[in-house]
Amino acid sequence: MPQPVLVSDATVEVSFGSDPQSVGGAGSIPSAPTVDYQCYATSVRVTLSGRTIDLSTLCSTTEATFQTGQTGTLEIELFVDDTNGPIFLYKEGYLCKVKIVPGGAGSTLTYQGLVTDVSNSFTPGEVERETATIKLGAFGFSTTYA
Repeated sequence: MPQPVLVSDATVEVSFGSDPQSVGGAGSIPSAPTVDYQCYATSVRVTLSGRTIDLSTLCSTTEATFQTGQTGTLEIELFVDDTNGPIFLYKEGYLCKVKIVPGGAGSTLTYQGLVTDVSNSFTPGEVERETATIKLGAFGFSTTYA
């Protein structure tokens, strides 16, 4: 028996900082996702974890952990738009915000981070796709989501 589709046709909106992090720094943080880059996602995977420090003392009998922030990754695969072309091409090192709008169920999610990896697939006779990995909670952002 086939599994039901809970979310289909998710659209993605992306905005980038004006310069790569190496030259723009904190001044290049994008304010909000724009609809200039809007496309369909074939897959989205978000992994979040807490950054912690150990507050236990030498003779402590219990574990004392304090969360200092969040980090994670956003792995996204998109269909390449024939109007805009690949969105993430040449965007390694840019700060960005990604807004994910599920088509079937769920609420809109916005993540922010640094583009670290980009790959493109241009195979004759197949749908062109691109994949990007975004380090969430990276330099310039105090949280992983907006």
